[in-house]
Amino acid sequence: MKVVERINEILKEKNLSKKELAHRLIDLGLRANKTGESPTISSIYAYLNGNIDLKADMLPFIADALGVYEQELFSEDSKRILRKFYLQNPIFAKYSHIVELLEYISPKSLETLERTLTSYKHKTQELNHIIEKI
Repeated sequence: MKVVERINEILKEKNLSKKELAHRLIDLGLRANKTGESPTISSIYAYLNGNIDLKADMLPFIADALGVYEQELFSEDSKRILRKFYLQNPIFAKYSHIVELLEYISPKSLETLERTLTSYKHKTQELNHIIEKI
């Protein structure tokens, strides 16, 4: 999947228009490398329609404007990845709603969640080790 296709897919998922994304990019201070000026709405449309190749220096701005990580602009559909994961172990399917909600968590809260879950994992492993000795 091309990056521009993935961007348009994310726009649909987030119910955003290309016009809204264009305005967000301009508000974030996107500048053309050669001229140092903000691109016009029509030139941003040309990028989003695939008429002009996206420049690598635009990707951080696009990811920020979409509220995603840059890597998500290159990845395949995350739902397909999750489906494959769930098929390997159907027990995890009961947590799919939690995984889908992670999209809305702030980076700071995600770090806190990761630390908490890691702590629970270690405590569970310690408890299992104690139980095995009994």
